Amino acid sequence: MNKYFIKKDPYFSVILPFKRNGDIDYKVHFKYLDFFYKNGVRNFYLMLYNSRLGLLNENESLEVNNRTANYLKKKYKKKVYFIGAEKFEGSADETLDRIKKLNKNVDAFSIIFGEKFYNENQVYNYFKYINRKTSKDLLFHMQMMMNGHGIDPPIVNYSSNLVQKICRLNKIKFIKEDAKIHRLTLNIIKKVKNNSIIIKSGGGMSVWKNYKKYGCHTWLVGIELLNPKLAFDFLQNLKNKKFLKNLEEKIEKPFFSEVKKYGWHIFLKACLEYMNLMKRYERLPLQEVNSKEYKKICIFMKKLRHNSIKYLGYDYFKPVK
Repeated sequence: MNKYFIKKDPYFSVILPFKRNGDIDYKVHFKYLDFFYKNGVRNFYLMLYNSRLGLLNENESLEVNNRTANYLKKKYKKKVYFIGAEKFEGSADETLDRIKKLNKNVDAFSIIFGEKFYNENQVYNYFKYINRKTSKDLLFHMQMMMNGHGIDPPIVNYSSNLVQKICRLNKIKFIKEDAKIHRLTLNIIKKVKNNSIIIKSGGGMSVWKNYKKYGCHTWLVGIELLNPKLAFDFLQNLKNKKFLKNLEEKIEKPFFSEVKKYGWHIFLKACLEYMNLMKRYERLPLQEVNSKEYKKICIFMKKLRHNSIKYLGYDYFKPVK
Protein backbone atom coordinates (compact mmCIF):
# COMPACT_ATOMS: atom_id res chain seq x y z
CA MET A 1 0.00 0.00 0.00
CA ASN A 2 1.21 3.51 -0.84
CA LYS A 3 3.35 4.58 2.14
CA TYR A 4 1.74 8.04 2.10
CA PHE A 5 -1.70 6.56 2.78
CA ILE A 6 -3.14 7.91 6.03
CA LYS A 7 -5.80 5.59 7.47
CA LYS A 8 -7.40 8.13 9.79
CA ASP A 9 -7.87 10.77 7.11
CA PRO A 10 -11.35 11.16 5.62
CA TYR A 11 -12.11 10.15 2.04
CA PHE A 12 -13.12 12.76 -0.51
CA SER A 13 -15.24 11.53 -3.38
CA VAL A 14 -14.47 13.37 -6.60
CA ILE A 15 -17.49 15.12 -8.12
CA LEU A 16 -17.25 15.06 -11.91
CA PRO A 17 -18.03 18.37 -13.68
CA PHE A 18 -19.70 18.64 -17.07
CA LYS A 19 -19.87 21.38 -19.66
CA ARG A 20 -23.23 22.75 -20.79
CA ASN A 21 -23.14 20.40 -23.81
CA GLY A 22 -22.60 17.36 -21.57
CA ASP A 23 -18.88 16.86 -22.23
CA ILE A 24 -16.64 16.12 -19.25
CA ASP A 25 -14.97 19.37 -18.18
CA TYR A 26 -11.45 18.16 -17.45
CA LYS A 27 -10.10 21.68 -16.99
CA VAL A 28 -12.50 22.25 -14.08
CA HIS A 29 -12.02 18.67 -12.88
CA PHE A 30 -8.27 19.15 -12.43
CA LYS A 31 -8.80 22.54 -10.84
CA TYR A 32 -11.13 20.91 -8.29
CA LEU A 33 -8.49 18.25 -7.53
CA ASP A 34 -5.98 21.06 -6.90
CA PHE A 35 -8.46 22.75 -4.57
CA PHE A 36 -8.74 19.51 -2.61
CA TYR A 37 -5.00 18.99 -2.34
CA LYS A 38 -4.23 22.58 -1.35
CA ASN A 39 -6.75 22.22 1.47
CA GLY A 40 -5.20 19.10 2.95
CA VAL A 41 -6.89 16.24 1.06
CA ARG A 42 -4.72 13.18 0.47
CA ASN A 43 -7.30 10.38 0.07
CA PHE A 44 -9.17 10.72 -3.24
CA TYR A 45 -12.03 8.41 -4.18
CA LEU A 46 -13.62 8.25 -7.63
CA MET A 47 -16.96 6.98 -6.33
CA LEU A 48 -19.60 5.40 -8.58
CA TYR A 49 -22.45 7.83 -7.95
CA ASN A 50 -20.77 11.03 -6.81
CA SER A 51 -18.33 10.78 -9.71
CA ARG A 52 -21.16 10.24 -12.22
CA LEU A 53 -19.74 6.99 -13.63
CA GLY A 54 -23.27 5.80 -14.33
CA LEU A 55 -23.65 8.66 -16.83
CA LEU A 56 -20.49 7.72 -18.73
CA ASN A 57 -19.81 5.12 -21.39
CA GLU A 58 -17.19 2.43 -20.78
CA ASN A 59 -14.36 4.33 -22.48
CA GLU A 60 -15.15 7.54 -20.62
CA SER A 61 -15.23 5.72 -17.29
CA LEU A 62 -11.77 4.24 -17.92
CA GLU A 63 -10.49 7.61 -19.10
CA VAL A 64 -11.71 9.39 -15.96
CA ASN A 65 -10.02 6.77 -13.78
CA ASN A 66 -6.70 6.97 -15.56
CA ARG A 67 -6.58 10.70 -16.23
CA THR A 68 -7.47 11.49 -12.61
CA ALA A 69 -4.81 9.11 -11.30
CA ASN A 70 -2.17 10.43 -13.70
CA TYR A 71 -2.88 14.05 -12.85
CA LEU A 72 -2.68 13.49 -9.10
CA LYS A 73 0.44 11.33 -9.14
CA LYS A 74 2.38 13.34 -11.69
CA LYS A 75 1.68 16.65 -9.97
CA TYR A 76 1.80 15.53 -6.35
CA LYS A 77 4.05 12.48 -6.79
CA LYS A 78 3.17 9.70 -4.35
CA LYS A 79 1.83 11.97 -1.65
CA VAL A 80 -1.79 11.10 -2.41
CA TYR A 81 -3.83 7.89 -2.34
CA PHE A 82 -6.27 7.36 -5.21
CA ILE A 83 -9.12 4.85 -5.34
CA GLY A 84 -10.71 4.35 -8.74
CA ALA A 85 -14.15 2.88 -9.41
CA GLU A 86 -16.25 1.05 -11.96
CA LYS A 87 -19.70 1.38 -13.45
CA PHE A 88 -22.54 -0.55 -11.81
CA GLU A 89 -23.27 -2.94 -14.67
CA GLY A 90 -21.31 -5.97 -15.82
CA SER A 91 -20.04 -9.43 -15.03
CA ALA A 92 -17.12 -10.35 -12.80
CA ASP A 93 -14.95 -10.81 -15.88
CA GLU A 94 -15.86 -7.32 -17.07
CA THR A 95 -14.78 -5.95 -13.70
CA LEU A 96 -11.46 -7.78 -14.06
CA ASP A 97 -11.05 -6.37 -17.56
CA ARG A 98 -11.63 -2.87 -16.19
CA ILE A 99 -8.99 -3.45 -13.53
CA LYS A 100 -6.48 -4.69 -16.14
CA LYS A 101 -6.89 -1.46 -18.10
CA LEU A 102 -6.08 0.76 -15.12
CA ASN A 103 -2.69 2.42 -15.01
CA LYS A 104 -0.23 2.00 -12.18
CA ASN A 105 -1.24 5.32 -10.60
CA VAL A 106 -4.59 3.87 -9.45
CA ASP A 107 -3.75 2.62 -5.94
CA ALA A 108 -6.96 0.68 -5.34
CA PHE A 109 -10.25 0.00 -7.12
CA SER A 110 -13.82 0.10 -5.84
CA ILE A 111 -15.99 -2.87 -6.80
CA ILE A 112 -19.73 -3.28 -6.32
CA PHE A 113 -22.18 -6.17 -6.58
CA GLY A 114 -24.47 -5.07 -9.41
CA GLU A 115 -26.76 -8.08 -9.84
CA LYS A 116 -29.96 -9.04 -8.03
CA PHE A 117 -29.53 -10.91 -4.76
CA TYR A 118 -30.51 -14.58 -4.73
CA ASN A 119 -28.34 -15.98 -1.94
CA GLU A 120 -25.24 -15.11 0.06
CA ASN A 121 -23.04 -17.66 -1.68
CA GLN A 122 -23.71 -15.90 -4.99
CA VAL A 123 -22.55 -12.57 -3.57
CA TYR A 124 -19.52 -13.98 -1.76
CA ASN A 125 -18.37 -15.95 -4.80
CA TYR A 126 -18.44 -12.79 -6.91
CA PHE A 127 -16.02 -11.00 -4.58
CA LYS A 128 -13.95 -14.16 -4.03
CA TYR A 129 -13.51 -14.62 -7.78
CA ILE A 130 -12.31 -11.06 -8.34
CA ASN A 131 -10.08 -11.23 -5.26
CA ARG A 132 -8.40 -14.38 -6.64
CA LYS A 133 -7.89 -13.00 -10.14
CA THR A 134 -6.35 -9.59 -9.42
CA SER A 135 -3.33 -8.18 -7.63
CA LYS A 136 -4.96 -4.76 -7.20
CA ASP A 137 -6.06 -3.59 -3.75
CA LEU A 138 -9.86 -3.43 -3.60
CA LEU A 139 -12.57 -1.41 -1.92
CA PHE A 140 -15.84 -3.24 -1.22
CA HIS A 141 -18.64 -0.78 -2.04
CA MET A 142 -21.34 -2.11 0.25
CA GLN A 143 -24.86 -1.02 -0.53
CA MET A 144 -28.31 -2.58 -0.43
CA MET A 145 -29.06 -5.10 -3.19
CA MET A 146 -32.16 -5.66 -5.30
CA ASN A 147 -34.12 -8.73 -4.19
CA GLY A 148 -34.11 -11.46 -6.83
CA HIS A 149 -37.02 -13.26 -5.13
CA GLY A 150 -39.61 -10.55 -5.65
CA ILE A 151 -40.50 -7.23 -4.12
CA ASP A 152 -41.18 -8.19 -0.52
CA PRO A 153 -38.84 -6.66 0.46
CA PRO A 154 -37.63 -4.95 -2.74
CA ILE A 155 -34.10 -4.52 -1.37
CA VAL A 156 -31.86 -6.71 0.76
CA ASN A 157 -29.11 -5.66 3.16
CA TYR A 158 -25.83 -7.47 3.53
CA SER A 159 -25.70 -9.53 6.71
CA SER A 160 -22.81 -8.78 9.05
CA ASN A 161 -21.60 -12.38 8.59
CA LEU A 162 -21.45 -11.98 4.80
CA VAL A 163 -19.62 -8.68 5.15
CA GLN A 164 -17.13 -10.34 7.47
CA LYS A 165 -16.46 -13.13 4.95
CA ILE A 166 -15.91 -10.64 2.13
CA CYS A 167 -13.60 -8.47 4.22
CA ARG A 168 -11.45 -11.48 5.10
CA LEU A 169 -10.44 -11.76 1.44
CA ASN A 170 -6.86 -10.57 1.25
CA LYS A 171 -7.30 -7.92 -1.48
CA ILE A 172 -10.27 -6.23 0.23
CA LYS A 173 -8.43 -3.40 1.97
CA PHE A 174 -11.42 -1.06 2.40
CA ILE A 175 -15.16 -1.18 2.88
CA LYS A 176 -17.53 1.68 2.16
CA GLU A 177 -20.09 0.91 4.88
CA ASP A 178 -23.50 2.22 3.93
CA ALA A 179 -26.04 0.19 5.93
CA LYS A 180 -27.62 3.20 7.70
CA ILE A 181 -29.00 0.74 10.26
CA HIS A 182 -27.41 1.35 13.65
CA ARG A 183 -27.28 -2.22 14.98
CA LEU A 184 -26.08 -3.62 11.66
CA THR A 185 -23.37 -0.97 11.41
CA LEU A 186 -22.16 -1.79 14.92
CA ASN A 187 -21.98 -5.50 14.09
CA ILE A 188 -20.07 -4.81 10.88
CA ILE A 189 -17.56 -2.58 12.67
CA LYS A 190 -17.01 -5.21 15.34
CA LYS A 191 -16.44 -8.00 12.81
CA VAL A 192 -14.28 -6.28 10.17
CA LYS A 193 -12.32 -3.49 11.88
CA ASN A 194 -9.23 -5.68 12.11
CA ASN A 195 -9.39 -6.77 8.46
CA SER A 196 -10.42 -3.78 6.37
CA ILE A 197 -10.45 -0.01 6.70
CA ILE A 198 -14.04 1.02 7.37
CA ILE A 199 -15.20 4.17 5.58
CA LYS A 200 -18.55 5.21 7.07
CA SER A 201 -20.92 6.64 4.49
CA GLY A 202 -24.00 8.72 5.31
CA GLY A 203 -24.59 11.37 7.93
CA GLY A 204 -21.24 13.10 7.70
CA MET A 205 -18.93 14.02 10.55
CA SER A 206 -21.56 14.05 13.28
CA VAL A 207 -22.58 10.45 12.55
CA TRP A 208 -19.03 9.13 12.15
CA LYS A 209 -17.88 10.49 15.53
CA ASN A 210 -20.54 8.31 17.20
CA TYR A 211 -19.01 5.19 15.60
CA LYS A 212 -15.37 6.13 16.06
CA LYS A 213 -15.31 4.76 19.61
CA TYR A 214 -16.38 1.34 18.30
CA GLY A 215 -13.48 1.18 15.86
CA CYS A 216 -14.81 2.80 12.68
CA HIS A 217 -11.67 4.16 11.08
CA THR A 218 -12.87 7.10 8.98
CA TRP A 219 -15.71 8.49 6.89
CA LEU A 220 -16.78 9.56 3.40
CA VAL A 221 -17.22 13.31 3.53
CA GLY A 222 -20.42 15.22 2.76
CA ILE A 223 -20.60 18.98 3.21
CA GLU A 224 -16.78 19.01 3.47
CA LEU A 225 -16.73 18.66 -0.33
CA LEU A 226 -17.46 22.40 -0.36
CA ASN A 227 -14.45 23.15 1.83
CA PRO A 228 -12.09 20.36 2.98
CA LYS A 229 -10.77 22.57 5.79
CA LEU A 230 -13.97 21.81 7.70
CA ALA A 231 -13.11 18.10 7.86
CA PHE A 232 -9.63 18.67 9.24
CA ASP A 233 -10.79 21.32 11.71
CA PHE A 234 -13.38 18.81 12.89
CA LEU A 235 -10.64 16.23 13.54
CA GLN A 236 -8.69 18.82 15.52
CA ASN A 237 -11.76 19.57 17.64
CA LEU A 238 -12.95 16.07 18.56
CA LYS A 239 -12.64 16.97 22.26
CA ASN A 240 -14.26 20.37 21.84
CA LYS A 241 -17.91 19.73 22.78
CA LYS A 242 -19.05 23.24 21.86
CA PHE A 243 -17.53 23.03 18.39
CA LEU A 244 -19.05 19.59 17.79
CA LYS A 245 -22.50 20.66 18.99
CA ASN A 246 -22.50 23.78 16.81
CA LEU A 247 -21.21 21.82 13.84
CA GLU A 248 -24.02 19.28 14.14
CA GLU A 249 -26.90 21.63 14.98
CA LYS A 250 -25.99 24.75 12.97
CA ILE A 251 -24.22 23.24 9.94
CA GLU A 252 -24.78 19.56 9.22
CA LYS A 253 -28.42 19.18 10.31
CA PRO A 254 -29.60 22.20 8.28
CA PHE A 255 -27.51 21.05 5.31
CA PHE A 256 -28.84 17.47 5.23
CA SER A 257 -32.37 18.73 5.84
CA GLU A 258 -32.06 20.90 2.74
CA VAL A 259 -30.65 17.94 0.79
CA LYS A 260 -33.99 16.14 1.21
CA LYS A 261 -35.77 18.82 -0.82
CA TYR A 262 -33.73 18.19 -3.95
CA GLY A 263 -31.70 14.98 -3.64
CA TRP A 264 -28.05 14.64 -2.67
CA HIS A 265 -26.32 14.64 -6.03
CA ILE A 266 -28.00 17.58 -7.73
CA PHE A 267 -28.15 19.62 -4.52
CA LEU A 268 -24.43 19.21 -3.93
CA LYS A 269 -23.65 20.18 -7.54
CA ALA A 270 -25.66 23.38 -7.07
CA CYS A 271 -23.75 24.15 -3.85
CA LEU A 272 -20.47 23.61 -5.71
CA GLU A 273 -21.61 26.18 -8.26
CA TYR A 274 -22.35 28.62 -5.44
CA MET A 275 -18.78 28.00 -4.23
CA ASN A 276 -17.45 28.75 -7.75
CA LEU A 277 -15.92 25.28 -7.97
CA MET A 278 -17.92 23.96 -10.94
CA LYS A 279 -21.17 24.44 -12.81
CA ARG A 280 -24.21 22.42 -11.86
CA TYR A 281 -24.62 20.88 -15.34
CA GLU A 282 -25.54 17.19 -15.56
CA ARG A 283 -26.31 14.60 -18.22
CA LEU A 284 -29.76 13.08 -18.64
CA PRO A 285 -31.27 11.12 -17.01
CA LEU A 286 -29.72 13.12 -14.15
CA GLN A 287 -30.85 16.74 -14.43
CA GLU A 288 -29.56 19.80 -12.62
CA VAL A 289 -31.77 22.04 -10.49
CA ASN A 290 -33.47 24.85 -12.41
CA SER A 291 -32.74 28.57 -12.01
CA LYS A 292 -35.53 29.13 -9.48
CA GLU A 293 -34.35 26.24 -7.33
CA TYR A 294 -30.74 27.37 -7.63
CA LYS A 295 -31.61 30.84 -6.29
CA LYS A 296 -33.21 29.22 -3.25
CA ILE A 297 -30.10 27.11 -2.70
CA CYS A 298 -27.93 30.23 -2.90
CA ILE A 299 -30.05 31.88 -0.21
CA PHE A 300 -29.64 28.78 1.96
CA MET A 301 -25.87 28.77 1.43
CA LYS A 302 -25.63 32.40 2.53
CA LYS A 303 -27.43 31.48 5.75
CA LEU A 304 -25.10 28.53 6.23
CA ARG A 305 -22.14 30.81 5.67
CA HIS A 306 -23.48 33.15 8.36
CA ASN A 307 -23.82 30.19 10.76
CA SER A 308 -20.27 29.03 10.14
CA ILE A 309 -18.88 32.45 10.99
CA LYS A 310 -21.11 32.94 14.03
CA TYR A 311 -20.92 29.46 15.56
CA LEU A 312 -17.64 27.98 14.30
CA GLY A 313 -15.64 31.17 14.03
CA TYR A 314 -14.62 30.65 10.41
CA ASP A 315 -16.11 31.41 6.98
CA TYR A 316 -16.11 27.87 5.57
CA PHE A 317 -18.53 28.64 2.76
CA LYS A 318 -17.01 31.72 1.23
CA PRO A 319 -17.08 31.28 -2.57
CA VAL A 320 -13.67 30.54 -4.05
CA LYS A 321 -12.13 33.30 -6.15
